[in-house]
Amino acid sequence: MKIVILVLTVLFFTGCAQRDPVRGDSTANFTGTFKYAIASPGGFVSKYTWVVTPHSPNMLNFDMTKVIVRGDGPEIVSRDQAMEVEITDEKRLKFSYTTAHGQLVQVTVLAAPKKLIVNGMALQGEDLTNVPWYEFEKQ
Repeated sequence: MKIVILVLTVLFFTGCAQRDPVRGDSTANFTGTFKYAIASPGGFVSKYTWVVTPHSPNMLNFDMTKVIVRGDGPEIVSRDQAMEVEITDEKRLKFSYTTAHGQLVQVTVLAAPKKLIVNGMALQGEDLTNVPWYEFEKQ
């Protein structure tokens, strides 16, 4: 009987110690349309638009568009998607996706009021490109 009580006590405490950091559905922390623009020293502007929609409870879909505007030429538009991204933390996401050009991109997203703070890392050939923390404003 003592062994049964000991086993039940151990199971109780180990079960309580492993809390899930997501309480309920956290999709509202990340959903919306977010935009960011940055000008480069080379004379062009990159405009990012991310539309983040709920897929199911604690699952998101990302539709990411980048428009490069050059003063002397046409706009260059690229679009990527990351589908069924699971939320495992109420305020932080980590996911990866493959771009239309075959690059693997690893992304970290922090949720803040009316913005997403985004860091991305892309593998380009043998070089690793790390995008700094960008603040995407909610529209």
